[in-house]
Amino acid sequence: MARSCACLRLEKDFVLDCVAVGTVARAYGSVRPKLWSAIPPYNAQQDPHACRYFRSRPVPHVLRSTDQDHGGTGRDGWIVDYFHIFGQGQRYLNRRNWAGAGHSLQQVSGHDYYNAHLKLGPGLNGRFGYRRNIPALRQRPSVFGEVTPFPLY
Repeated sequence: MARSCACLRLEKDFVLDCVAVGTVARAYGSVRPKLWSAIPPYNAQQDPHACRYFRSRPVPHVLRSTDQDHGGTGRDGWIVDYFHIFGQGQRYLNRRNWAGAGHSLQQVSGHDYYNAHLKLGPGLNGRFGYRRNIPALRQRPSVFGEVTPFPLY
């Protein structure tokens, strides 16, 4: 039960903003120095899967001696990390997503949306159930009489 609630929450919180991210990434792609990327900078010291390594016996001493024991930075330095969090492109995406623009109804409602609101379209025989493109069918649609409550033309 708890797992399904967690999955449901993750589906509801999913934000589909690939068009906006692509536009911002293209705009910042030609700017030098390259301060913003669509992929966030990786910081190993803040990775929860690497925390055991950074707590192992020799590593904290090495980090203190090299003055890297304050949480670390990404590969490109603290300016790129700062710009990725507080830069103009990221602020635009954050404002857009906080306003709800990144939510797609299909993505927010999850997999249950697939058959939720089906709209029946006209079949192969047209809107009234039989073909109307032959003149004889327009004048006398059926030899058995009219079987539709819809208007004939």
